[in-house]
Amino acid sequence: MDDLLSPSSSFVPPSPSSHFSTVGQQVLEFVSREIPEQWLFDDGTMSQNADRELSPTGRTLLRSAELSELPPSLPATLQCQTNRRGRKTGPRSDGRHSAVSHVQAERLRRDKLNRRFCDLRAAVPNVSRMDKASLLADAVAYIAELRSRVARLGDEANKELEQSSVAASKFVQVDEAVDVRMVGSDAAAVRVTTAASHAPARLMGALRSLELQVQHACVSRVQGVTLQDVVVDVPPSMQDADGLRSALLQTLQDSA
Repeated sequence: MDDLLSPSSSFVPPSPSSHFSTVGQQVLEFVSREIPEQWLFDDGTMSQNADRELSPTGRTLLRSAELSELPPSLPATLQCQTNRRGRKTGPRSDGRHSAVSHVQAERLRRDKLNRRFCDLRAAVPNVSRMDKASLLADAVAYIAELRSRVARLGDEANKELEQSSVAASKFVQVDEAVDVRMVGSDAAAVRVTTAASHAPARLMGALRSLELQVQHACVSRVQGVTLQDVVVDVPPSMQDADGLRSALLQTLQDSA
């Protein structure tokens, strides 16, 4: 035991052949190979070759350092090539959506027409049938009837206007008319019809000049003709109706 632990003693390990020979098994021999110098000194070359061998498409893979040295336009070019090969990223027109919009527009148009036909049916008093063609025919007939009625009413209005103008012309032709009627023994009703201007002032001036006191007066004007009704007190010297009329008419003519 001391001999084995002493430093001067040499320890020689048993050879593998001696062990394997004792048990009757085969001897394993390891063959030495030479290692290329580039494996020992150039790690970058080995990793680059490994990357080239591991590339699935047969093309050289670029490292991060080499990618950083690429020009800035290269990634955009690669992105454009990818977009061209794949699907378009922009908005696409949907045929189904356009078809739905056309159907909705047609539905709204039909609803609008139906509402218009309902309003037309409510406006026409007499409807023969409820279909659209009969309703349109009845509406046309009703409009023609309304037009004929309007024309007839216009003709009647024109005739009435002509008649009124003729009557006014007749009144205008009358220069001045005086009618006197006695009311009792001391009063008289005087009616003066004239187309002259300022007729009430002229009549009041004539009555004042004849010293006739006015009890009641009424003035109306119709289409340029002035109609005056006056009740005056008559003195005993002028209780004759004809004499009073002649004196009043003469005074009016003088004041014209």
